[in-house]
Amino acid sequence: MKKLLRLTFPVLFTVALPAFLYSQNRVDIGKSFANISRLNGGGTFQPGDTIEIRVTIAVIKISSTTIIDSVQVFDQVPAGTTYLNGSMRVATNQGLTYKGPFTEAADADAGKNIGGNITINLGRYANGTRGGRIRADSSRPSFYGSHCIMMACYRVRINTTTSFGDTIRVGGSVKYKMISPNNGWSNITFPEYKILLFQYNGFCANGVSISAASDFNGSFGSGTTQNRALGMLFGTTYVKQNISTGQPNDYNYSIVNNSSANGSTNPNSTMPESPSSKRVFGVWDIAGDHTGATNLAHGNPPVAPGAKGGYFVLINASYNTNIAYTETLSNLCPNTYYEFSAWFRNVCPRCSCDSTGKGAGSAGFIPYPGNDSAGVRPNLSFEIDGLGYYTTGDIKYDRITPWKKFGFTFQTKPGQTTANFVIRNNSPGGGGNDWAIDDITVAHCGPSISSNYKPFVLGCDAQPFEVRLSDTVISVYNNYIYYQWQVSNIGGTIWTNVAGPGASGVGSPILVNGLYQYAANLPPFLAMPTDSGKYYRVIVATSPANLSSASCAYNDGNKTLIKVIDCGSVLTANLIRFKAIKTDNMGTLSWSTIYEDDSLEYEIQRSDDGIHFFTLATIPSTQLSYSSYNYTDPGALSNNVFYRLKLVNKDGLYKYSHIELISEQPNFKLLIGQNPFSKKLSFSLQIPRTGLAAIRIHSLDGKQIYFETREFTPGLHQISADKDFQKGIYILSVKYNNEVIRHRLIRQ
Repeated sequence: MKKLLRLTFPVLFTVALPAFLYSQNRVDIGKSFANISRLNGGGTFQPGDTIEIRVTIAVIKISSTTIIDSVQVFDQVPAGTTYLNGSMRVATNQGLTYKGPFTEAADADAGKNIGGNITINLGRYANGTRGGRIRADSSRPSFYGSHCIMMACYRVRINTTTSFGDTIRVGGSVKYKMISPNNGWSNITFPEYKILLFQYNGFCANGVSISAASDFNGSFGSGTTQNRALGMLFGTTYVKQNISTGQPNDYNYSIVNNSSANGSTNPNSTMPESPSSKRVFGVWDIAGDHTGATNLAHGNPPVAPGAKGGYFVLINASYNTNIAYTETLSNLCPNTYYEFSAWFRNVCPRCSCDSTGKGAGSAGFIPYPGNDSAGVRPNLSFEIDGLGYYTTGDIKYDRITPWKKFGFTFQTKPGQTTANFVIRNNSPGGGGNDWAIDDITVAHCGPSISSNYKPFVLGCDAQPFEVRLSDTVISVYNNYIYYQWQVSNIGGTIWTNVAGPGASGVGSPILVNGLYQYAANLPPFLAMPTDSGKYYRVIVATSPANLSSASCAYNDGNKTLIKVIDCGSVLTANLIRFKAIKTDNMGTLSWSTIYEDDSLEYEIQRSDDGIHFFTLATIPSTQLSYSSYNYTDPGALSNNVFYRLKLVNKDGLYKYSHIELISEQPNFKLLIGQNPFSKKLSFSLQIPRTGLAAIRIHSLDGKQIYFETREFTPGLHQISADKDFQKGIYILSVKYNNEVIRHRLIRQ
């Protein structure tokens, strides 16, 4: 939201101007572009897309009125594009046509296109031969009677004869004469900007590693003070200000754990608020950060003063294409796919100012079409190494699901380990264009590695047992072909490569249902009782060099546990199938065996918690080489009912089947007790079937605080994390059977 506090605004750039950026105290000029074909939802630039090229001119009143004259915009239709007739116009900064459209001919109106050379004359008295005059205090479109903001626009279509990898180059210039408070000509030439035509691949389809972005992996960390003392730990052209009723102002940002001006935690407080105390400028949202939110689209609630909360960045963007984030990363992996993304929210529901200078809520205010009073919508561009890959499109104000993720995947070049990343404001400021950013990600995309075996291999302690492991590597990409099996120490904290033939190799992916996949098979081996507690996993990479690099080899966290148990006495009966299903609100059990003892019996056992079982019935064996059995539990089913079989022979020797669950509730649940918690953390897991669960707890800066992998039987299990947690915010994640549940925890 653009305020009228311009007296202290400095001259931002005195030596070198970044692309599309010019500013002096009284006149702000920015050049931007909107991908009209991707205006809703964002995307990359592709052949056939329509681009609107925009030059924004803001004439600003400071101590005395500012007047400029003979205002002209010059441009050339970019190579590789076709000009769209009837698209030349002067618009408000919200994109509404104010004058035009102009004809392309050299006639009396204020625009012309002669052989691809564009001229648009702006201001009062502008015509086909000269630029006009713009007064800060009285010309329209007006911004509260103190600024005049207008855009010169035209549209082109990217030729369908272009190809992905081609670039569209945008330049142009502006000329005007300052009349008041001094006299003199200004000629501004915009540095060339390059738009890359790029196939949109969405986000990482299978897995993503921890972000390589700095500043707490792009999450900005957490703290108990509302305003973080540190500025951004990467580059930006915005200037840090602490939040208040009138800050952050134009071209400034705040890093906060609560976007209220005074720390209020009520997101539904009065709005617009006059005089302002809780809401910045009386209208901005009151909200918390995004990191680790249970509902990613909702984000986290604002924290009370003194409480610890995650930080995020609030930006009051303006007319120029300023840089919100820039960082050169030098630890990239060659020939590897990465995701470049971030989460944004439009924080201003009522920031619009119409062309007559009336703000939202003022008598006579003319709202944007659709009765939208939010104002200029944020629009961000993503760049890599000076090439514009992607824009977010216009981010509408959304109270229901305010946080939106934008970004794309790209592939590094062979041998490339360094790249510069930029997120830039691409909207023409003034009355809106106020937004939050969090969870900036530049992270390695990898395939899913789906184990063909169960998460654990059971063996008896009486003798060595054979282990056969095979993983299927599944990816949208066909270049993760190099694999290596690894084994851990007891507990899975240190990993080493498995030696020998077949432990590593090169896969041959085939396309199955739109995804590339191949099997990485570990040659069979005999496990000893001393191997109990070791894990095996596969790592993959796009080249042998990447496979040998700890930072470039990829694994998705899947692994197989070798577990040796006391098998007790060995029964001759072999249970080859056991199943429990719901039939007419009763549990129906069926099982099959081979090679039964002559005096074997089957005890059918039931439990309502998965821990305490009781016997329903005992059925004698049929003593056949192959036998099938059925049993219906006469008792009514509750929310969760667990069944198992106990096989007992004449000598009293026995063994149990696996446990079957009939559930009316979601199969897998994470139940949090006290949150916020004090010092020790406890929670419960509802497990439907015997299986392995991996429990991790991370701090907001990405550091792993707690890790445990454990096999659970069906039922409700109480977990106590044996760790003294410091005060702060943590992310608890539990992975079970390829399903992950995350929860945000607060240690008070």
